[in-house]
Amino acid sequence: GGGARAAAAPRGGKRVRALVLVLLVLQTTVITLLARESRIPVAGRPMYLGAAAVLVSECIKLPVCLAVISRQLGGPRQMLADVRQRVVVGWRDTLAMGLPALLFGLQNMLFFVSVSNLSATSYQLWSQSKTLTTALFYVLYLGGALRRLQWLSLSLLCAGVGLVQASDSVSAAAGAASAGRPLLGISAVLASSLLSGFANIYLEKKMKASEASLWVRNVQLAVFGIPQALFVLFGLERAALAASGPFVGFTPTVWSVVWLRALGGLLVAAVIKYADNIVKTYATAVAIVLTCVVSSVLDGSRPTRAFLQGMSLVLASVLLYNRKPKPSSPPLDDGEAAARRQAGRL
Repeated sequence: GGGARAAAAPRGGKRVRALVLVLLVLQTTVITLLARESRIPVAGRPMYLGAAAVLVSECIKLPVCLAVISRQLGGPRQMLADVRQRVVVGWRDTLAMGLPALLFGLQNMLFFVSVSNLSATSYQLWSQSKTLTTALFYVLYLGGALRRLQWLSLSLLCAGVGLVQASDSVSAAAGAASAGRPLLGISAVLASSLLSGFANIYLEKKMKASEASLWVRNVQLAVFGIPQALFVLFGLERAALAASGPFVGFTPTVWSVVWLRALGGLLVAAVIKYADNIVKTYATAVAIVLTCVVSSVLDGSRPTRAFLQGMSLVLASVLLYNRKPKPSSPPLDDGEAAARRQAGRL
């Protein structure tokens, strides 16, 4: 009885890890492909406002987080009491979330600029530059140290995205219809990675210094994120909003992108709870390859040699960066050392 239950637990844990891995691969791949497709201009169809998509996504995330907190604590009343205590009474802690909320909001805006001007696979590869920026802020802001293998992986990452850039430049020069403006897309994704790197490290530091859950942190972020998205939509996009309304161009594809971005936070939480960074690493690698394969099939085009070489280097860097070092062997006592010397003579 007890042994069977003990054996069933690891198997159940493996199933959950496998499910998280599959969902993470699908979410990462599908949202990139759909977002790219949604930003390709179509005659007679107005382009949707990226700011409106960001606002709707933020408004979806908030009730989802509140529902999870309610489930964890045992009901809406307990949820409201906890949120009031941590968000309103603990306003200083909430105020500290203003900076990452601003950075995440800008990152969301830049996402739509990136996918408008890069192919789905190029975006996937360039977005791995957040590994470089996160490592940079890990060293500078948290005072952490990187292993030699991690420095090597970052060098491979730089070389890989350099080859991808060369491939994209050739495509743009050849006048590829869907190429967009690669330089603008690359600038947007690099800026997004810079913002993401600092915001993630800042958030990690705050979470380690507090008992607030990931869901409470998301509620605190929403306190600033929703007003920011409203300001961008009704302030900076006022003319387009007055001409056509907030939901112009919201096709089923666009709604899918909005929901996938909003619910992506659930997967992040699932990775933290049920898996680890290694699972996320392999999911990223598989998603890159899958995006490249699906894009090639849909576009009817073959990736260039430089692109494939760049993709290989990026994949190698992703796998190397998160590779766990081998545990050092404990020192041998005199008896073990003598036994091994004796065994070596036989």
